[in-house]
Amino acid sequence: MDLKAKVLEILEKEKYSFKELAEYVNMSEADLNTALETKKLELRTLELISKGLKIPLYSFFRTKASYGNPNEKPYYVNKLWEDKGPVNELELKEEIEFLKQLLAQKEEELKSVK
Repeated sequence: MDLKAKVLEILEKEKYSFKELAEYVNMSEADLNTALETKKLELRTLELISKGLKIPLYSFFRTKASYGNPNEKPYYVNKLWEDKGPVNELELKEEIEFLKQLLAQKEEELKSVK
């Protein structure tokens, strides 16, 4: 389904007119129609449309198809800058011990302030 069809479907469900939406986003009906048909909308206009229709912005791009294959390695991962591999348990224990010592020092400082 294209963007314009999605917008029209939501307008119909919510009992709003295309004219009302155009006024809300401060565009003429013809300009909004052209922008939706050519998919040449500014992000702020698309955001205004989503606010006017009271739907999340991502819903314009969501499909009913499932996302990706769970058996494949994902293209996007959270580790953006470096991959250190598995966590070294010894390093982790040392860091935890250091943080415990730092916490104890801060607690002592707090006691002296009171």
